Amino acid sequence: MENVTDTLFGTKYFTHGAEMQLPRKVPLRIEPKSYFANERTFLAWMHMAITMGGITTALASFSVESDNEAKHTGSGPVTKRTTQAIVLMLLPISIGMIAYALFTFFWRSRCMERKQMGFFNDVIGPVVLCALIVLSLATIMMMSIVDFFR
Repeated sequence: MENVTDTLFGTKYFTHGAEMQLPRKVPLRIEPKSYFANERTFLAWMHMAITMGGITTALASFSVESDNEAKHTGSGPVTKRTTQAIVLMLLPISIGMIAYALFTFFWRSRCMERKQMGFFNDVIGPVVLCALIVLSLATIMMMSIVDFFR
């Protein structure tokens, strides 16, 4: 697991150009604000995931009981099939966001505890989560358009 995180996020051995860096004679000092920034980032990711999960479960609880009860006049509720698809797309994404936030928080905390040289930023995770959300919202929009014209 250590080699995977080193390869993905970069350390002295896997980051381009870091092998030319001179060794430190003074121990690395981690500022207290770094710990708080890590916690703040974790809480921001958790807030977004819990908000998305809460909206998804609320939408599931307010869904229409059957497709026959839905009036397709253009202003009625979406069908139960569309609502179930929304829940099945967005709820796993919010659970994945929670898992990603937890993994990133512990990974950065471990790097700070070890006073490890390297980069603490992650460029892969947010892009993947953003792409998943955009893809699921585009799918939801297309399903809603199909339901509108039925």
